[in-house]
Amino acid sequence: MMTTRFRLFLTLLVLLLAGAGIAGFVEAAKQKSVKSKSAKAKLAAPMPVLPPLPKTGTLKPPSGNTSFTFIVAGDNRPATQTPTPPVITGHIIHDMKQYQPSFILWTGDVIAGKDPDANEIQLEYQAFLKLVRRAGVPVFNAPGNHEMNAAKNAPCKAMGAFYQKYMVTELYGAFAYGNSRFVAVNTDSLKKGVNCKPPTKNYDNTGYVNRDQIASLDAYLKANADAQYIFIFMHRPMMPKGGGGLDTASRAKLEKIFAKYTNIAYVLAAHEHLYYNALTQDSSPPPCRPATGKGPPFYLVSGGAGAPLSGDKEGEEQGELAADAFYNYLVFQVSAGGVKATLVNCGTDANPDPKKKVCQAQPSCG
Repeated sequence: MMTTRFRLFLTLLVLLLAGAGIAGFVEAAKQKSVKSKSAKAKLAAPMPVLPPLPKTGTLKPPSGNTSFTFIVAGDNRPATQTPTPPVITGHIIHDMKQYQPSFILWTGDVIAGKDPDANEIQLEYQAFLKLVRRAGVPVFNAPGNHEMNAAKNAPCKAMGAFYQKYMVTELYGAFAYGNSRFVAVNTDSLKKGVNCKPPTKNYDNTGYVNRDQIASLDAYLKANADAQYIFIFMHRPMMPKGGGGLDTASRAKLEKIFAKYTNIAYVLAAHEHLYYNALTQDSSPPPCRPATGKGPPFYLVSGGAGAPLSGDKEGEEQGELAADAFYNYLVFQVSAGGVKATLVNCGTDANPDPKKKVCQAQPSCG
């Protein structure tokens, strides 16, 4: 027979082993929880909802789910460091009204920028916002290098902070409208170690789309794969006429993502101060999108809302302008039967007579 002392020893031993088992189970559960949280952290953050610019109005639902018009324009920044917008920009905004758009997509470089001077930047943003409010419809913007960078395109956190203070807090985002989705991409994401100064003498910043933004974009496109049309707008073009497009690595990542979806209708950009149709590699009016036209997106550059045209030496004596260097904007008429795209050519005069009509529509179909 077991002694009382031996029984007590066995009881304690069992209790200790049980405690160790429970502790092990708790520890394993903790580790599993940590791993679970880590896995969740790797999931893409949702694409922020992109709001319209301050006091440009609230987006109203379309009268029909598949019938509405919107306009695209970009690069209106003045030639010099001034808050005074170019005359042609006001002319273009007035001309847009005849199409009765539901909203306007702006593709960046809305101010001279590139100078983290608080007073100057505030005046520049105020002047731009006062001007675009005349359109009478909500305006959505994808920031350009003049908003996000300092001199010589040096990445500058202070410039981004000014944008978030005077424009909107979202540097990229998306919104839904009718049968379509609209996605703004920030092609001048901040990089590590930025201090508003070029890190080297020959520094050349060709833009950058950061990892979080790309992951968020991919997740958004996947979630909206059933939308009839998706329009993506950004500042730096993926398919430029010249060499001033988005950096090679970012472009490759975006192209890989876009290849997975057949409902991306157009990728719209600016940066080059001209109009360019990447499909035809010239200034032909933009292609239209049939309702059944699933396939790769059409790439267009519309950087002619007022900035010095390509070939113009920043407001100095005008040089030789290329055939596609003219002030312009684009009109998109969306319907269940497809998307009709129109190029509006507003000539090359930066200071047109306000009493004269200088903008001429050049539809490509319909």
